[in-house]
Amino acid sequence: MDAVVPRLNIVLVEDHDILRLMLKQALEEFGHQVTALSCAEELEDEAQGQPADLFLIDLNLPGEDGLSLTERVRAAYPLAGLIVLTARSTLNDKLEGYARGADLYLTKPLEVPELCAAVSAMGRRRQRVDALMSQQQSFTLSQQQMSLSKTGHSPVRMSAAETAMLVAFSRAPGQRVAYWQIAETLGLNLDNYPKASLEVRIVRLRKKLVEAGAESSCIEAVRGHGYQLCIAIQVT
Repeated sequence: MDAVVPRLNIVLVEDHDILRLMLKQALEEFGHQVTALSCAEELEDEAQGQPADLFLIDLNLPGEDGLSLTERVRAAYPLAGLIVLTARSTLNDKLEGYARGADLYLTKPLEVPELCAAVSAMGRRRQRVDALMSQQQSFTLSQQQMSLSKTGHSPVRMSAAETAMLVAFSRAPGQRVAYWQIAETLGLNLDNYPKASLEVRIVRLRKKLVEAGAESSCIEAVRGHGYQLCIAIQVT
């Protein structure tokens, strides 16, 4: 196991008995702690209340569908990683999976080394987010003065749009905001305003945060969804 990847608490939801056992063993050999479940309902009975860093969810589950479970898990664990494992491989299926909250969409048949590499990548990302979120000195955003400050750094002036975006990030679950939410915050119609233009606004906002003392990874893109703010901001 890559030494830079932390040990993760993984919840695997897969109804195929042999595949579930094989994936559990492979991930445990990489040093992770794995709770393996056969359906969504077992999540309430066996894994409720346990810490979880990463969820691996099959979509074709008995009982509650995997897409419904994905959406529910994302709402309950906004900072956890979430990988969908499924035989559904059309573009619409993938877009739906990302829309429901997946960070990564892997199609079956699945090679175990690919899954382990994906889990390691998610682990490194979680490690970076945890490091940023654990910063002792949080940032303070003054809405009235439209400025962002941190101890030891000069205050940085923010535009009205940048201030509004930071307020939206700080109030969102897990500080994760969808594309349409950003557009709505800015008073834009996403149908007539390309996502590439939103990306330009995020790039400018990220530069302001770095100028104020944040790391360059202070805002991360969430594929198929939007963006996540990875620093603590107190809004006054």
